[in-house]
Amino acid sequence: MKIELLIFDGCPNHEAAEKLVRASMEKLSIKDNIAIINVVDNDDAVSKRFLGSPSIRINGKDIEIEENEQTEYSMRCRVYWIDDKQSGVPSEEILLNKLKEAAL
Repeated sequence: MKIELLIFDGCPNHEAAEKLVRASMEKLSIKDNIAIINVVDNDDAVSKRFLGSPSIRINGKDIEIEENEQTEYSMRCRVYWIDDKQSGVPSEEILLNKLKEAAL
């Protein structure tokens, strides 16, 4: 399984996202490595299909947004919606579900 965490330097949610990914992987006994990918500028954001920091991809697919849903790639903080509230990291539930799907 290929797990990627895309961030930019100074992202206020990077550590929380990485902690969430590692804890979720541990719950499911997933031993794969996490590739932390630093996005450096807008050109890099476009080339990496960067939806904002932090973004989590499993096997090349964003855990929340289908690629055809979002085409604006840029340097920005990412917002996830959990129970009608904004969060800087995704819900554990969606991450666990996507990890389980990828493990099948």
